[in-house]
Amino acid sequence: MKKVFSALLITTIALALSSCSGLIRKTVLKTVDPYFHGPGIDGSQFEQLTENIYTFRWNWYRNLIIRTDEGLVIIDPMNRDMSVALKRELDQRFPNEKVNTLIYSHYHLDHTKGGDVFSPKEVIAHSKSPHYWKDFDTHEVLKPTRYISGDTVLQIGGVEIRAVYLGLSHTDTLYAFHIPSARLVFAPDLGFVKAVQPVGVPDRYSPGYLRAMNKVIAIDFDTFVASHFGYGIKQDLVNWRDMLETGRSLARQAIKKYNTPGLSKHQMGKYFDEVYYPMRKQYGNWHGFNEMYIINLIRDITGESLGY
Repeated sequence: MKKVFSALLITTIALALSSCSGLIRKTVLKTVDPYFHGPGIDGSQFEQLTENIYTFRWNWYRNLIIRTDEGLVIIDPMNRDMSVALKRELDQRFPNEKVNTLIYSHYHLDHTKGGDVFSPKEVIAHSKSPHYWKDFDTHEVLKPTRYISGDTVLQIGGVEIRAVYLGLSHTDTLYAFHIPSARLVFAPDLGFVKAVQPVGVPDRYSPGYLRAMNKVIAIDFDTFVASHFGYGIKQDLVNWRDMLETGRSLARQAIKKYNTPGLSKHQMGKYFDEVYYPMRKQYGNWHGFNEMYIINLIRDITGESLGY
C-alpha cells in the first residue's frame, strides 16, 4: 500500500509542477466532479414531506419550506440561482401565499445568499452572524430583522419550530430545526444520507461537531433532512455520526501508534494503511468515498494532532 500511496504523492507533485494547466484541470475535474454532479444530483426537485412541509433540491443543495397560517417559512436560501428556481416553484404551487419568514441556519455564505428574492417579512439569524459577515462581501445576504441565540422556540402561523443551537461545531452559529408536529429534523451541514462529507467539512471543530450530532440524535424524530444530497430517517444521521466517529478514532489510534506527523519518516503511508482500508471496507459504497475520503483522512489526522 505504501507504494500506492507514494505513487499518488508523486503523481500529485508531478501535476503541481507540470506546465500543462489543461492536464491539471482535467485531472482535478475528473476526481471532483462525480461528487458534486451526476444522475440524481443535477437539476432540481420539489418534494412534499408531510402535509405542510416541503423540501427543495437544487443540484446538491437542499432546503426546507414550511406552510403556516401566516405564510411560508424558508430555511436557508443557499444562493441566488437556487432562490430564483424555488421562487418559481412557490409561485406556481402556492400563488396566493407570501414568504413570511426566512431563517439562516448559520452564517456561511453558501447558505445565506439570495434571500431578497422572496421578499420575506422577517429574517432570522444567530446573533454572532454579523461578527463574521463584516469580514466578507455580503451584498447578496439579506440583512436579518431578528437575531436569536441559544435554543429558541419559534411560533410562526400555528407551527412550532424549535431552533436547536449546536454550539461550536460547524461554526458557532449553527442551528438544527425540529418540527415536533411532523417528527422531522432539518440539520444543515450536520450529516448526510449515505454520503461522505466534502473536504472534511470546512470550518469544523470535530469534538463539538460530534457533540452537536449527539444533541440532535437525542431528539425524538423520524425524518432527517440534510442540506445536501438526499434525505432519510433518523438512523441515517446515526449512521453518519458513527462513520465520523470511526474515522476519527482510527486516526487517533494511528497517531498513538506512529506518533505526531513530522516526527518520523513514512508516517503518512502508515496512517493511510491504518485508516483508509477499514473505512473503505465499511463505507466504500457511500457516495463520494472515492472522491473525498482521502481528504477527510488527512483532515482527521491533522485535527487529532493539533486539536481541532
